[in-house]
Amino acid sequence: MSEIAWIRRAFEMVRPEDEGHSSFNVDRSGSGPPSKKMRDCSYFIDDTDVLAVDEDNVNPYQWPSGDAALILTEAHFHAMQGTFQFVQREDFLQKLATFRRPSSSLPSWGERRWLAVANLVWAIGSRWLQATKLDQSIEIESHLVYYARARALGIDHRILIDHPDIERVQGIGLTAFYLLVNGSVTRAWNSLGHAIRHATALGLHLRVSDPDLSEADRECRARTWYSLYALEILLSEITGRPKAVSCAHVTIAIEVLKASQEEELESFYGPEVTAFFRHSKNTWLDFIRYGQRNVSQGMTGGAVPWRSLASVGQAVSSSHLPQRLYLCRLSDKIGVEMYSETSDDTWSGKQRKIGRLQTELRDWADNLPEELRMQSDVSVNKDPRVKIELSMYYHSLQMILHRACLCEVVIDNESTRSQEFNRSSARACVHAAMSMVAMLPDYPSAHEAFQLLPWWALLHYLAQATAVLLLEMSLNATHFKDDVNELTNHLRKAMAYVWCMAEGSLSAYRAWRILRRLLSDVQDKYPAFNMVDIPLDAPRPSTWSKEHESALGEAVG
Repeated sequence: MSEIAWIRRAFEMVRPEDEGHSSFNVDRSGSGPPSKKMRDCSYFIDDTDVLAVDEDNVNPYQWPSGDAALILTEAHFHAMQGTFQFVQREDFLQKLATFRRPSSSLPSWGERRWLAVANLVWAIGSRWLQATKLDQSIEIESHLVYYARARALGIDHRILIDHPDIERVQGIGLTAFYLLVNGSVTRAWNSLGHAIRHATALGLHLRVSDPDLSEADRECRARTWYSLYALEILLSEITGRPKAVSCAHVTIAIEVLKASQEEELESFYGPEVTAFFRHSKNTWLDFIRYGQRNVSQGMTGGAVPWRSLASVGQAVSSSHLPQRLYLCRLSDKIGVEMYSETSDDTWSGKQRKIGRLQTELRDWADNLPEELRMQSDVSVNKDPRVKIELSMYYHSLQMILHRACLCEVVIDNESTRSQEFNRSSARACVHAAMSMVAMLPDYPSAHEAFQLLPWWALLHYLAQATAVLLLEMSLNATHFKDDVNELTNHLRKAMAYVWCMAEGSLSAYRAWRILRRLLSDVQDKYPAFNMVDIPLDAPRPSTWSKEHESALGEAVG
């Protein structure tokens, strides 16, 4: 299921010494037969030492100065793009406006817990501002400082063995997301597992029939649960590991989730607090539109509807979160039905599953609300980035679904119909990769890409698309004999994105080195692929060490 296995398979195709044997039958698992030497093609490594700031050396009760608290808060929710709603913006801002600031008396335990979550919110906001180079016009501290304060306030090993409550679950979930965007995928995966256990103990995955529970509390439970679920699905897609959640045990409906309208907010929070919400949003919009920054802005082209980007930073469509969660469920089904090692389906059985799951994906796309379609002409004052994120996720799932057929399928006396299905499915996998790359803007720069695209999964999506394109090339473009130029042009663009991200990320740099070495091996085997214009190396991060280089050498030679 993971692109790591796809990269490994491509190496096996172009390096005969990597293969367990020279020919193989149906590639059922997506990773193929076991190699004599299991090549480590994983690329995520710790981009940052998140423990670099000692929690014993920070004042846990110190607040960001001036408008920085508002900017960091809005940066967090802007960076999440409505996808992971561990904390609801309006609830957080209400508490922010009324919280008792540092005084002579220490905060209560309840206040400490909220302040710990707040520092995680600010850590993620600061991390995004740093990645997008939008931190130049405001004085904010490093995300490492806010994370240290969160640990000092109790978001550490103690929270894992405390009795669960929903605020602790939200804190662990935010920690997992923070670790993910710093390249610490395994730490994120481990932390999220604890959060899911706590959430399950609280019954957040269950439909609540208690009439005394308010609608707001029901929605909070649902948002927290489905944020954990969406992150768990993503980490499973990245790592290929089994999920800690089974949909068979989940009864809380996605339909519980809805975005509050302006008039509902005012009746619930009151006019003064609602006015503060508007002030906070306006402060943020002014910041991202008019802040003075000495950074280049050059991305254009692609399938991105640039005319709609004036609405970046506005509210997210109320249809977005439910639609994305439906895709998460489809990903879950694809993982269970196509990549479970316990499955002993015949190849024809696998083909039937691919056909049925493809129909479900197509039905999702056909029924997508018009305001969420990439090239929709419907004019709505909503944040357009969610269209891009949904489209990228859709193409990602297409690649995962059809990857099983992107290989040399050798079946005795295979029917013509079966052969045509295999070819069509393999082409669908490659077309999904090219469609994802085609929609991206041209002339990429990392900071602009992180502003516009789903920054938390961008490297994963790019590695998926690049792995699929290289895997097809490692098969000598068997399924695209007449479209080799199209194949190589999309590969150039995908590699350009990984290249521009490499200098600022150890994970992206390792991914670049692995993918570039794979491309060189493909060219050695098939010299007709002319890719000499792709650089041999990328700018090296300042923290890349001899240990990193040694580990990479052992992985790819």
